[in-house]
Amino acid sequence: MPELSTIYDYMRAHAALLGERILQEYPALHQFDNPASPRITGLLRRPFPAQTIAIMGVAKRWQQARTAMVVAECGTGKTLISLGAIHVHSQRSLFTALTMVPPHLVEKWAREAFWTLPGIRVFLIDDLRNGGDENKSHGVNEVQLRQGRIVREGLHTTLSELRLRKQSPSSRKRWMSLSGRPALFIVGRERAKLGYFWRHAYRVPHSGPYQGCVVNPDTGKPVIVDDSRLTAAEFEKVKIAETIETRGEKSCRLRRSRLPRRLKREARSPVVPCTARCGRPIRTRSAAWPRSSSLAATCRDGLTTPSATRFTNWPETPPKGMLLALWHPAQIGLWA
Repeated sequence: MPELSTIYDYMRAHAALLGERILQEYPALHQFDNPASPRITGLLRRPFPAQTIAIMGVAKRWQQARTAMVVAECGTGKTLISLGAIHVHSQRSLFTALTMVPPHLVEKWAREAFWTLPGIRVFLIDDLRNGGDENKSHGVNEVQLRQGRIVREGLHTTLSELRLRKQSPSSRKRWMSLSGRPALFIVGRERAKLGYFWRHAYRVPHSGPYQGCVVNPDTGKPVIVDDSRLTAAEFEKVKIAETIETRGEKSCRLRRSRLPRRLKREARSPVVPCTARCGRPIRTRSAAWPRSSSLAATCRDGLTTPSATRFTNWPETPPKGMLLALWHPAQIGLWA
C-alpha cells in the first residue's frame, strides 16, 4: 500500500469506502433510479438530469420540513432548481411564492421565472412603504417580459392594500380571486432588510437607578456602546428608523431643581430632587395638602411652575411615596 502523505491521497485510496459510508449516514431523498414528478415535463425549460434530481430532492424535503438548501457553484442552475421545486411542490394548485434575492439579481429572477414557469405572474416589491420619490417605483408592481427586458406593466398595489380582506373571508382568498394564476413576488435582500416599518426596542425607566437612561428592555440595564451609554438622541441619527419617541439631548444623570416658593407655600410640601425638563417624577414627602390645593405643574427651563389645573378630590393626607409626574403638556399622573 503506497504511503499516504496528503489528504488527497487518503481520499483517493479510500474513495469507495467513504462513498458507501456517506450514503449510509446521509441517504438521498431522491435516488438516481427514482421516477421524477410528471410536473417536471410541464416546465418551459427542460432541466438536466442532475438538476431534476436536485428539484425532486428539494420538493421532497419541503414535505418533511419548512426549509431546504441548494449549495452549488455558479452556473449550475440554482435558480432553475428553485423555481422547478416550487412548481413540483405546488401539486397543480395555485401558489403564491416569495423570493428574496440579492439586489442585482431581482430582474434576473423575474426573467428566469417567465422562462421557466408556465402561466406565472411576477411582481416586484419596489418599496415597502407607501409614497416617496415620484421618479422611482413604489409599492408592489406587476412586471412583464418584453423583448428580453423586464418592464413594469399590469397590476399596481401596495403591501397595505394586500393585507385587506375587504368583502372576502380573508386577505389570502381575496388575493387568490384577484390573481387567478400562480404568482411570484420578488424582493431585494437589502430592501427587505432595511425598508420595512420598524422601531428600536429600548426602554426609558421613570424611576430607579437608571431613571431617564436608555436601557435594554430584557436586562433593564443601560446599553454600553464604545465605553459610553447609549442615549435616546442616538436613535434619531439612524435614518432607517421610522418613528421613535423624541426626548432631545437629555443626560442620563439626575438633575436637581426646586419648586418656586409660591408653589411650596400652596402645597406645603418639600420636594426632593427631580430630573427637570419634562417627563420625570417628583416625590413628595409632606402630608399637609389642603383639600382644594392646586399642585399641577408645568416643566419649563428646568424649573416647575404652577398651572391653573385644580384637583378637588385630593385627600387631606396623601399616602407616603406618592409620585407627581410632570409631562408635556402639563399632564399630571398620580401613582401610589
